[in-house]
Amino acid sequence: MGCSYKERVLDYLKGKNEDPDIEKHIENCSECSALVEGYLEKEKELEIPHTLYEGEDHKLKEQIVHYEKGTRRIIVFTLVGLIMGWFSISYYTDRFLLTKIILAVPYKISEVFYGLIHDVPYLYTRFGGIADAYFPQNGTLSILAERITPVLTGGAVYGSLAFFTGDSRIFTLRKYLKFAVVWMLVIGLYGGALTGLNAYCVEKNNRLEEINAYFLNSEYYGTLFADEIGDSFSKQVFDQLNEAFFEDGKPELLTDVQRIGEQEVRLEIRMGKLRSGYMIAFVNPYKRYLVTDEGWIYRITERFAGYIQKFNYDNFKDVWDEYESSGRVNLDETLAD
Repeated sequence: MGCSYKERVLDYLKGKNEDPDIEKHIENCSECSALVEGYLEKEKELEIPHTLYEGEDHKLKEQIVHYEKGTRRIIVFTLVGLIMGWFSISYYTDRFLLTKIILAVPYKISEVFYGLIHDVPYLYTRFGGIADAYFPQNGTLSILAERITPVLTGGAVYGSLAFFTGDSRIFTLRKYLKFAVVWMLVIGLYGGALTGLNAYCVEKNNRLEEINAYFLNSEYYGTLFADEIGDSFSKQVFDQLNEAFFEDGKPELLTDVQRIGEQEVRLEIRMGKLRSGYMIAFVNPYKRYLVTDEGWIYRITERFAGYIQKFNYDNFKDVWDEYESSGRVNLDETLAD
């Protein structure tokens, strides 16, 4: 039969019981004494060895301080880079060479980036004076690219500068590469998304959807006629131009037209919300076709072709005279004259 003190001895060993009579009992009981010895042997086997830090404490503290300061420095440089990226477009007008160069860095890197992933059609380099627009066929996307991309680029460039001028023992090449890859992914995804969206918008422009302004050109003169522009004359002319353009429904897409370049007149079209979509097209009012910036060719109505011929001839001067005297516009009457 086992000792009745066994459970009380175990509690004592585990620190649950501080009864001094237990110690006396262990000394006089061989069974409980053996229990204590076995328990202590197992505890030694499970004991985790303690290791001491053999380095010098002041070096460890110094590394921690440098890491904290370096991290704050990277954050500050990155934030400054973001701010400088926002104002980098002002390098155009900055006359002080040093600040001009500093501001130009994020903007020029952004230009190179979009030059690699997106080609601006030659038409927009030759005509319209907007060769420097990132996405000339969509004003909203061009603004987003021109303002936000240099911001992201500025954060990456000046954040990198903080890495290169910091403590290389703490901010290693591996850590910098992680930093650089994250920024490259952010800039790449943002620029790629804008480029893809621009391709969609360009295709939509070429389908001639949501037209809300026409800019008619002659050899030496051009005038914008737009919907909801706040000008009664412009709106009346636009309404009649648009009515004539879609008189036969959506213009027919052609595939077998022989273009005659010397007869073509440039026509600029605005479309979409806030007139953000923009397209340079060419119209031959004699052969009655329109060519979009992507080379899609449409049949135009005889009435619209007549308006283009008339504007090219007198820029609607007699239409304006009639409006001045009567407050109304009738392109068909003046066309008949």
